[in-house]
Order: sequence, then structure tokens, then C-alpha cells
Amino acid sequence: MATNKDFGLHGPPRLLLWNYSDEEKNQMDRFLAEVQAPPAVVIRKNQGYLSLEEIIHLDKSGNQEFDCDEKLVLFYNIPPKGISFLIDQSKQRQLPRPIYAAVTEESIHWPFHELMQDLIQEREAFRQMSPQKLL
Repeated sequence: MATNKDFGLHGPPRLLLWNYSDEEKNQMDRFLAEVQAPPAVVIRKNQGYLSLEEIIHLDKSGNQEFDCDEKLVLFYNIPPKGISFLIDQSKQRQLPRPIYAAVTEESIHWPFHELMQDLIQEREAFRQMSPQKLL
């Protein structure tokens, strides 16, 4: 589901948030400023059926709202060491416990709602495989 112009993974690093309240977003903004990370961008409900590429590069809005109660932090163009650092640091604070994921060359073309469904299924499968580790 590529757009007319394929932007891929070219652009400044950023974090995308899904299903964060205003207060949670403010907490995240303070945390990111403290660790000098790129600012977070909210994925809006009317972007839920668009591809990640359309959300990240074109900031498009869709006609239909997506509803999902899960929280997500999506890393875009952030190196693996940066991702590990941000996850480790956020776990040491009173921040929400989201699903973490990174945008890949493949997933950039996925509709956001399909990515969320896939991530939720993966998390549930992982929990069933090792329930004692994920309380």
C-alpha cells in the first residue's frame, strides 16, 4: 500500500504515540526532553486506517476513526541503541506501559490498524509462551 511517492524510512527520527491521554502525553514530553530524545507525535484516531507512510510523511487524515485501547510507542528512524535506552529509561519512571515497536522498511507501508492488530497478536502469543516472565 505505497503512496504515489515512496518516502520509505527517510526522515528525521521521531516517536509516535497511540492512545495516550493529554496527561500521559505531557509526562512523555517531559521525559523525552529530559533525555534529549526527539519529540513525540500523536497518531490521531482518524489516521488509524492510513499507512504509516501517510501518517509519518504526509500527516494525512482519514475518513474513518480507528478505536483501540492499547497504548503504543512507535519508533521511527531511531537506532537500536536509542530504542533500548528509551525503553529502559521509561521503565524506570511512572510512565504508561505500552507496546513498543519500530517502523521497518516493510511496516512503513502497512495500514496502522493492521500493524496494531499484528502487534497485539504477537504480544498475546508471547505471553502464552512465557507467562511467568510477563506479569
